Amino acid sequence: MNHHKLSDADERFLQPPADAALIFAGASGTESWIERETDTVVQIGVKSAAVALDDEATLQVAVVIGQDAARGQDGPAPADSQLRASQSVQVLVKAGQRLALKAFPTASNAQVLRTVVWAADLRPAGEAPARTERAGPPDYAGRGEHQAQR
Repeated sequence: MNHHKLSDADERFLQPPADAALIFAGASGTESWIERETDTVVQIGVKSAAVALDDEATLQVAVVIGQDAARGQDGPAPADSQLRASQSVQVLVKAGQRLALKAFPTASNAQVLRTVVWAADLRPAGEAPARTERAGPPDYAGRGEHQAQR
């Protein structure tokens, strides 16, 4: 029986951001909630690492809030390949209200080695986001690459 282990690259990939709070670490994922004292924009993320047990292996991760889901995927990949998937969302957590969430991996022809779920407060709601400088024409500043295309 093969005992698959996380590689150093997997360990680095699975690290949550430095300013994030770890909600879950294991293989299966979690169903949880977060709450804040003031309206706060929060980033919630999930990362997972797996090993392909057979050809056409895939690893998918999801963050589910209410009826909405955001998904990330790696694969299909051949047997014995490392698979890594991540996804994050930004949500407004209203003061004093619990925000229920689910974050989990789904593997096909693969064994999940570890999954981490984390949350990081980005800023209080109503506070302007930090200004970022971008190279290129001024009318592209602050927009995502996909939005800058005309």
